[in-house]
Formats: sequence, structure tokens, C-alpha cells
Amino acid sequence: MRRLKALTWATLSALSGLLSIWPTVSPQGHRRLALAQTLVTEDPFLGLLAGWLGVWHGLWSRSWRAVLLGCAGLLLRLRPWQQREAVARQMADAMREGLGHGWQQRIPPVRQRAFAQTHRTDLIGPLWRAVWPRVQVTHDVLFAIPDGYPLRLDVYAPARASELCPAILALHGGMWFTGDKGGFVAGLRYRWLASQGYVVFDAQYRRGGPWPAPLSDVKCALRWIRANGAGYGADAARLAILGHGAGAHLALLAAYTPGDPRFPPGCLSKTGFEPDERVQAVIVCAPPADLRLWPPLPDGAPALLLGGLPADIPEVYEAAAPVNHVRADVPPTLIIQGQRDRTVPPAHAELLANRLRAAGATVVLLRIPWGRHDIGPLPVGMSGPLIQYDVDRFLAWAFACGTRAQPIGRENALQSD
Repeated sequence: MRRLKALTWATLSALSGLLSIWPTVSPQGHRRLALAQTLVTEDPFLGLLAGWLGVWHGLWSRSWRAVLLGCAGLLLRLRPWQQREAVARQMADAMREGLGHGWQQRIPPVRQRAFAQTHRTDLIGPLWRAVWPRVQVTHDVLFAIPDGYPLRLDVYAPARASELCPAILALHGGMWFTGDKGGFVAGLRYRWLASQGYVVFDAQYRRGGPWPAPLSDVKCALRWIRANGAGYGADAARLAILGHGAGAHLALLAAYTPGDPRFPPGCLSKTGFEPDERVQAVIVCAPPADLRLWPPLPDGAPALLLGGLPADIPEVYEAAAPVNHVRADVPPTLIIQGQRDRTVPPAHAELLANRLRAAGATVVLLRIPWGRHDIGPLPVGMSGPLIQYDVDRFLAWAFACGTRAQPIGRENALQSD
């Protein structure tokens, strides 16, 4: 019985270790396996525990096969831990390269004291702050009804804020056709940000088009926050946008094309005065920088979203590529990219970062060597604390250095078309 138990634990540890280093499994048709791969990569504790139990029971039962399998599992699960310190140094160098030497000195001391994490490897702080009880959540706030399609958002705000807090518009992923606001994992991240003194607006957008309807909805959400954010404790003059996957694509376009007549918002003001669409910072994870980098398949997500293949509608693809809207004056951009992401390969992030640097814009690219596509929304795990450490400080730096937009009063509240 003990030998069977030893082999079971050891095999579980070895399999989880192999899955964590295996090439990324595509979520198309293998959703559960891809999710399991992300979980074992981001959470090595179960694999380490299984390996230790396998070795322990293997020694007692003299099952050398279990001992070998358990040791193999332990070595494989310890591998990411060995990389964390080097990756943390690389991320610190990337922040310094993108924002300049002494960039943290521009963050006000009161914000420095508010940071919950003391270093990038803090695994307890993010977990506690993610379930912080002093966060008030308001669900299903209607912000627009474009073409009769109701759009809602959830608001995560500090429960006892003594003053208006910076605002963040959050956009979910899902390859433009799936996904929605809310969700347990994303909610943990937004609770974390609210515990750090931000008001997060987790908004819906029309999934699948017709293009550019999703982008118009995002711009409408930005204008709604400008007009109504103060009612939820948000300082509408300090606004950032955050997105993952498809949400990152929309976030970049919204941040880089304020006032662009090709992408009008899906809402109008009651008074005829149009609120400012500009944001002070944009944070994206796994950003699709140019939809032409995907294989030109008639049933592919880009073709279904934009209404055709690149050869048929080249001007649409040209306008829908964030890299084609890069200028020196675009908002400071933080890019997070898992190097083992197959859904949005690292080529997208590298292309975007290179274009921004060439244009003289402010950009930081954080690379996670073991990261896959789903690392963005996770506030805990192997990648979450590393990423959130710099996200917190990037936001504080951007709001400290940026120019405040003109506040919009509630009398200019928006209505849908």
C-alpha cells in the first residue's frame, strides 16, 4: 500500500513537472489541458509537495522507482524558482531602461508607503490584498446602450478613501468573441488594485463586432468614466487603461487614437460637449500589435472580427494595427509578455516595443520566460507578484509625471446612441 502511494505521488509530481516545461498547449480544442498547464506552471507548491511525499514514501517502502520519479519531479518544479531572481533583475533593468535612472524618485513618498509588496518575490502580500475586505464592489452599472445592446461595468473602489483616487479602465480578453467582465481571477487583481488606492472599472464591450464597434464601446467607457467617475470615488483627471489579449489590442488603439474620426465613440454627450478620451498610461499583457501577423485564415479570429482577409481589406487591417498609430506623444506603455505564449506570440510585443522606442515614446517591456497566455490576470503565483510589483510602480510613476486632464462634471454625463 505504501509503495502504491509512493508511486502515485511521485508520478503526479513528475507529470506536473513535465507539463510545466512542455511546449505550450494550444487552448483551441485543448482548453482544460492548457488551463492545467498554466496552473502547474504558476503554482509549483502542489508539485513540490507531491514530489516530497513520493520520495518520503518511496524511501520507506524501498521503491527506488518512486524515489527517482519524485526527485525528477522536484528538480523540474524547482527550476522556475531558480529563474525568479534573475528574472526580477531583468525586470528591474527593463523599468530603469524604459523610465530612466532614478525613476522611482518621482513617485511621491505617500505612494511609496502605500505599496503592499516589499519585493518581487512576496507571495503572501498579493494573496492577502487580493481578498482585502476594505474594497467596495458595485456590479452591473449600465454605461451605454449602443444599437440597443446594453453594456455594463463593475466598479472596484477603496471602501474608505478620503479623497478621489486615480481611475483604471480594465478590458477582458477572449480573442474578441468570448470572455466577459468579472470572473474570479480577474476580480482578485482588481481588488488588489483597489486596495492600492485605485478605482477600477471592469467594462464590457460588444464581442465580435461589427468592427470597429468594440473599440467604439471602449472609447464610450472612457468618456463615461470622465463624466461619472467622481460618483464612484474616481479622479477622472487621472485615468489609465489596462487590457489582456483582445482587451490589450483595444486598450492600445483607444489610448493611441483619442479623437480619431475613424474610431468614433459609441455614445454622445447630452450637452454637446465631448469629454476627453486621453489616458495617462496604458498597461497591456500579450498585446496583438498587428493582426496581419496571424495566418490569413477565413475562419480565423482577425478575419471574422474585421470582415475579411488582409489581401481583401488591407486598409482595415492597417488602421486596426496598434503599431501603425505609434507616435512620440502616445501615453507611457507597459507591455507584459509571456515568452511561451502561443496564442499571442512574443513577436507582437517585440514589434510594438521596437516601434515605440523608434518613435521616442516611453515604453517598458517585461518578459516572463516561463509565462503563457493566461499570466496577465493572475495576482498570485510564480508570475503574478513579479508583474504586479512593477505594475503598481509604473502606475504611480505615470500618475505622478503625467499631465492632468480637464475634469468633467456630472452634468455632462453621457448617453448612448
